Amino acid sequence: MTQKKAPSEDFFDAATAPQASQDVARWRQDPRYRPPFEIVRWRVVDEEWKGRRAIDAVVVVEVNGQEKIEAAQGVGGVQALDSALRRVLLHYFPVIEGVELVELYTHRGGPGTAAEVVSIMKFSDGQQRWSTMRTSRDLLASAWMALTDGYEWAITTLLSRHDEEEG
Repeated sequence: MTQKKAPSEDFFDAATAPQASQDVARWRQDPRYRPPFEIVRWRVVDEEWKGRRAIDAVVVVEVNGQEKIEAAQGVGGVQALDSALRRVLLHYFPVIEGVELVELYTHRGGPGTAAEVVSIMKFSDGQQRWSTMRTSRDLLASAWMALTDGYEWAITTLLSRHDEEEG
């Protein structure tokens, strides 16, 4: 008799494998593909003074030749980056209003503080789920790449679906 695995034992199911990062990487290889946005720069500042802590993120994003800057605070660098990036993207792409980062996993493998970090993010728009996965020796960089993959996938997919419904 075969025992069924409990849902929590399966890290990914077919609907949430990190397919979004693979799709985005494949799209970027196509010379006809135009990403919906380009990252100009980003920064996270983590400060502590007089027993208080502040984590701020600033992102500069280009959409259709226009640069937009946003800043946000968070309980951590990834939340601050997500909030600032969402503000910019919602300005240009209201179709992502319902998109949420629902889970985040990071894992540092190997010895020492310079070991590679894997960041895995699960997103949902209330109808479908998708996941991204990126690696770097820098925790925030791996998370940032996974975050931008997730939003690029969402925008491209949702706009394509919207165009099909209207076309």
